[in-house]
Amino acid sequence: MKEKNTLSLLSATAEISPVDALWVIIQSQSKAVRKALTRRLIEEEQRTKSKQEALVKDTLTRAFEELHAGKVYDDARSMFKD
Repeated sequence: MKEKNTLSLLSATAEISPVDALWVIIQSQSKAVRKALTRRLIEEEQRTKSKQEALVKDTLTRAFEELHAGKVYDDARSMFKD
């Protein structure tokens, strides 16, 4: 019974962030699982970076093509509204 009261007291006074809770779960996993999670996070970060780089490349390509075509905009944002 005393343990139940202690747990109630802890849950009422201490807050654990989702990140901290997830970190505890990750730390409790085997080394192979932690490596797999790390690899997956790195791959996801690289995919995101590649997508952003492709978007920037496409945007700059379009901007330079329109510049060479003689199109001039007072506000560059207007060229991407098409």
